[in-house]
Amino acid sequence: MDSAADGATRRIDWVILKRTIADQRTARAVTATYVLRRDGIDSEFTHLSAARSAVHKTINHPEKLTPSKADHAAARGAKK
Repeated sequence: MDSAADGATRRIDWVILKRTIADQRTARAVTATYVLRRDGIDSEFTHLSAARSAVHKTINHPEKLTPSKADHAAARGAKK
């Protein structure tokens, strides 16, 4: 390794693909797997959350980021 490259971060591109298998007669999805493609290596997961946790990506839902009505009232009361 080069001493100049020590401590340098490396950017890794990754993609999560949804692979479904459908019934030919009804065209309904039978199974679905999520494939994490990173550095040319494919890893299969049964749930999207498992694939996202493998790359340390989580979704913050807006309803969890929005303060509740009680929090708004308490903040407004503290300002007065």
